[in-house]
Parts: sequence; structure tokens; C-alpha cells
Amino acid sequence: MGKQINKSSKIFFLSIYCLMLLTLLLSVIGIAGCTNKITESELPKYINFVNDYTGKIDKSQIEKTEQFVRTVDAKTSSEIAVAVINSLDGVPIEKYAVALFEKWGIGKKEKNNGVLLLVALDDRELRIEVGYGLEGTITDLESKGIIDNIITPRFKAGNYASGIYNGTVAIANEMYKEHGNAVIEYSDNITSEQTSPSNSSSKDRMITIIVLLANFLPWFSIGLVFFIGFLKGYVKEHKCPQCHKIKLNIKRNILLKPTYASAGRVEETRLCRYCGFGDKTTKNIPQLRKYSSGGGGSSGSSSSFGSSGSHSSSSRGGFGGGSSGGGGSSGRW
Repeated sequence: MGKQINKSSKIFFLSIYCLMLLTLLLSVIGIAGCTNKITESELPKYINFVNDYTGKIDKSQIEKTEQFVRTVDAKTSSEIAVAVINSLDGVPIEKYAVALFEKWGIGKKEKNNGVLLLVALDDRELRIEVGYGLEGTITDLESKGIIDNIITPRFKAGNYASGIYNGTVAIANEMYKEHGNAVIEYSDNITSEQTSPSNSSSKDRMITIIVLLANFLPWFSIGLVFFIGFLKGYVKEHKCPQCHKIKLNIKRNILLKPTYASAGRVEETRLCRYCGFGDKTTKNIPQLRKYSSGGGGSSGSSSSFGSSGSHSSSSRGGFGGGSSGGGGSSGRW
């Protein structure tokens, strides 16, 4: 009896393990397959360091921020770019930010010391994308703090211009600390000390949970269907025809390997560990088939994001050809 329970436990845990692997695989495939692509031509061209493509930000505030980030460039050689767009059109903001960063070439090419502040007003999402050379200066934790403590409180109050300006101030201050420059005061009385992450609305956390569940549950359901099918097949194959226990031990010995020209043969031996039932049969193995490689998989979407040589196509601006380091943080308001 103890051996039966032990065997059943092994089958149970093996099934759970297979389900987890299958669910993970399907999730990865689903995310990769369903994530919208974006081409270089769909990305906006920069005009200055600070770019508002929505027309919703006060022009005087845009000019103020532009003058500030040019001063930062002169003092530190690091480049801060700002892009305010209406919508991401379904593209994850992380993917959009990297593509835009690479197209614009933010930061000096030899230093990769650029930072992008991307704001999508209609989607209520924003991201700080950091170049390789500044990942030690502006860590993921620090960029998250700038978003949560400086930018989003102002965005929630409807003051987008203040959020953008003071967000660039907070980013610049991290650079100034690195270079020994005096930090800059914020333009209004909302500071990181007055606004802590603990005061953030639980609504944002609830939205995050809902989005995660909406993305995960469908693939979990598909994985569950595949798992049930696998389990049924396992039970059917290993169920003894005499005692009806799932105790069949199956061994297969290939007598003749299949080729592209002919089928093969395999000898299958079954033995029930419960009642001793056993038999031996010989089965055919289908001949091998040749499959076309298709050729379409190598077209790749990575080239659609542009290359470092695409910066010169933009009308104006002073970006130096830097690259994204993949670091930074995203947020919502």
C-alpha cells in the first residue's frame, strides 16, 4: 500500500512540474507572439532635447525644460531627452522606449550617457530609460523613486509640465552628484521627502494585479487543457487491461530505425507491476519526413528599430549616438 501511495505521489508531482513548465513555455510564446511590433518609421523624429508631440504641454514650460537639459549637457556631457506622445498603440512602453532611445542615439557615443523620459498621456504610462554609461549613476531603484515621488504626484494633480520639468531636475541631480555639482531645487513644493511610495494609491497596485492576471490566466487555461490531455494519454497508455491499475511499465526496443525512405519497427514490452500481466507486440514507426525551413523566421523585427546610423535623419537636436542600457523603470498614474 505504501509503495502505491509513493508511486501516485511521484506521478502527481511530475504532473504538476510538467504543467508549470508548459504554462511557462506558453506564456513566453504568447508574450512573444502577441507583443505588437513597431517600425522605425512609426517612431517620432526629435526636434530638440524636449519634444511634445501632443500639443498639450505649455510651450513656455517646454522651452524652460529644454534650456535646463541643455545646461545639464554643457555641465556633465550627459544628455536628457524627453518625448511626450499621445499613445503607445499597444506597444509595451519598455520596448517603445528602447526603440526610440536607439533611433535618437541619446547620449555621447563613446560614453552612452543618455537618459530618456518617455510619457504616453492617453495610456497614462511613463518610463525613464537609462544608457549604459549612467546605469551606475541612475539605478533602477533611483529611477523608480523619481517616477513615484516626483513625477506621478504632479501628473495625478494634472500638472504635466511640472512633472516633466521636475522629473528632469531629479534626473539631472543624480548626474550632478556624480560630478560634484550643486543640486537644483524643484520648481514647486512637492518633493520626494513629502511624497513617499507608501502614500501611493492602492488603485495603481490593483490595476497592475488585474493586468498581470489578464495576461497570465488565458495561458494558464491553455496550459491546463494541454496538461489534462497529457494526463489522459498517460493514464490510457499505462492502464493495465487486466487489473485496470495504472501500473504498466512500458519498454520499447527499436528493431529497425526509420529513414526518409522507409518505416521502422519497434518492439514494445508491457508489464504490470501490480498483477503481473505482460505482453509483447511489434509496431511500425512512420518514416521520417523532411520539413521546409520556411525562411520567414530570420526576417527579424530587431532591424525595424533602426540603427545607430539613423540619427542623422532627424531634423535638429544634439544627440551624440549613444545606446540604451536596458535599465530604468516604468510607472503609471
